Amino acid sequence: MVTSFALAQDDGGAAGGFLRYGVGGRAMGMGRAFVSISDDASGVYWNPAGIIGAERIELTSMYTDLYYDTQYGHLGFIYPRPGKNLKDRVARFLVGPYSSIGFGWVGLFMSGFEQRTATREYIGDFGIGENGFLFAWAREEIGSWGIFRYGFSLKFVNQNFTGLSSEDGEFDGARRDWSGGMDFGIIFQPINAPIFRIFSLKYLLPLRLGIVAQNIIQPSWSVNGVQKDIFPRVVRYGVSYRLVLRDWIPESWRFVRSMVGSSQILLSCDREYTKNTRSATYYGAEGIFRISRSGFAVFSRAGYNDKSREVSFGFGISMPFASTALVRIDYAYNLHPYLPEDNRFFLTVKMGRRMDADYFIKNSRRTDQSRRERRKNLLSVISRYPNDHLLEAVEMLAETEDSILTRRYYKLTGGLGLARSLFRESKNLLIQGKINKARKKALKAAEEYAGIFYSIENPLSEEDVLNYGEALIIAQQPEDALSVIEEVQEQSLRYYYLLAICKRAVGDWDGALSMFQNAVKRYESEQDEKSMVCLSFLGLGEALIMKSQFDSAITTFNVILKNYSGRLDSDYPRYPTIADGYVLDDAQLLKGICYIKMEKYMEGISELLKTYRFYPGLDYGVFIEEAAEDVIAKFKSSDFDGLMSLIQGFFDHYINEHMWPPVKERR
Repeated sequence: MVTSFALAQDDGGAAGGFLRYGVGGRAMGMGRAFVSISDDASGVYWNPAGIIGAERIELTSMYTDLYYDTQYGHLGFIYPRPGKNLKDRVARFLVGPYSSIGFGWVGLFMSGFEQRTATREYIGDFGIGENGFLFAWAREEIGSWGIFRYGFSLKFVNQNFTGLSSEDGEFDGARRDWSGGMDFGIIFQPINAPIFRIFSLKYLLPLRLGIVAQNIIQPSWSVNGVQKDIFPRVVRYGVSYRLVLRDWIPESWRFVRSMVGSSQILLSCDREYTKNTRSATYYGAEGIFRISRSGFAVFSRAGYNDKSREVSFGFGISMPFASTALVRIDYAYNLHPYLPEDNRFFLTVKMGRRMDADYFIKNSRRTDQSRRERRKNLLSVISRYPNDHLLEAVEMLAETEDSILTRRYYKLTGGLGLARSLFRESKNLLIQGKINKARKKALKAAEEYAGIFYSIENPLSEEDVLNYGEALIIAQQPEDALSVIEEVQEQSLRYYYLLAICKRAVGDWDGALSMFQNAVKRYESEQDEKSMVCLSFLGLGEALIMKSQFDSAITTFNVILKNYSGRLDSDYPRYPTIADGYVLDDAQLLKGICYIKMEKYMEGISELLKTYRFYPGLDYGVFIEEAAEDVIAKFKSSDFDGLMSLIQGFFDHYINEHMWPPVKERR
């Protein structure tokens, strides 16, 4: 009889034993070690807190012949985050974007029981049916400390007899009716909880801790109105860990890393305590091998528990059959030392849009979300490591988190993510004219880049190397920047421009002249980068003046005055920052300086005055307005030496402002 199965499980034939036989293809294949996972439709049975972790609406079913004349069935359904757009606070709490609901049914039917009278006279066979209906609710709370999930299952059970004769009246009151109870469970995924901060997020995020108290409100069978056979309370806690295989393989083993791809191994261990029953430990493992992004995957499973010494094996396959649906078929085989083999097949259908990292990152971009909601969505992306949206989530979180947490998040994506973020911040500060702050940020970025750049396996792209070099420029370390940028193989406009800036900063005007010339030659091929082309023309003109090639410099400035009347792109590097965003006044000033250095005083003064007349609101328009009287006075008095000295002062002032690092810094 099925009682043998209960005894073999060391349940001692306790009331409610039919709720102890296990459900779910994954859980059974993993030896029932599932309390800290429970993120599918069987979670209603194992730990209701887990159902909020499901990514889709899910329906699962199982029917099997257990032992002798015993049939066992299960049906489970979960609906994660049903009210995603609810506004009412109560409804949002109960069935909103951080809550899930579920339903489960477990049924057992046993037949072939002989009924006899008190005198042992056989009067027929009868059967016993036991049913459990479970209604589950779960919710998650998200903070930088981690993700805390909690939930409960209300269970309603009944027992009925079929074919039971009451001819002698002895069994008139033996029919047992309905009873109710409740389970309560929690699951915790640490992120920045204090005691876990010593661990890198890469190795911490796959961890889950879970506990469930089953029958915290105890159902019971009653006979003739008298309560008997109370379901025992069970406390079960467990830990699971998802091994992301590529994270445990050295980066130098590229072939092996490419072979494992996104494969993972889920390890789990549960410990169970039941009053008056020997405690048990359950162990399980699941291999997860994703074949495609569409949902095609295969699974292998194994488990063991030391209570019944039962060994479990299983496998599964999931296949998409529509754009928003897939089917999963699971098989579990349980080998028991005392009972016949237990073979079970499970069918699961998943429906609806997948609520994965892609779902949460899209939610975080919504403009109608509060800052708190946005942060929750970003932390949800982080918690689902690994995924393709980590870097974006980390960068958005970095806008609000403190520096310690930011560093932890960026280490999850690698030092490169942190370096890129710091680099962008330094450029923005530079554009705002906050040079000291920009320099400090750039130094931090350069430190992050350096750790990667000088590693044996240097994964930096050409663009990243240029970013590293530019960070060193902003940090006012042009010599180091020069050695880094020269490592770049692709000779682009940006490459020549940054090299020219470095050579100019170290006083190599011949080198700067050559690099600026190469940069402006890229004008036709890199038309989209007008700001950098414009700045290259400006730098070329400066270098030509330093080399006393004034005619060529004037030609260069005329190109600027003819073609670059707009504001410079704010995202472009400008060393130093051109505060007003325009180069017309710079070019006009330098053009006037060239004429005067060529001793063409009338043309030179005319060009200088155009700086004020044409561009009165720009930096050098204001500058010339203030100096105009002095220039004119020296010209009228034929003090050409004084005029030349004054103009040289203008040029020194300009060069001091446009050299990087500034001359006063280098001195």
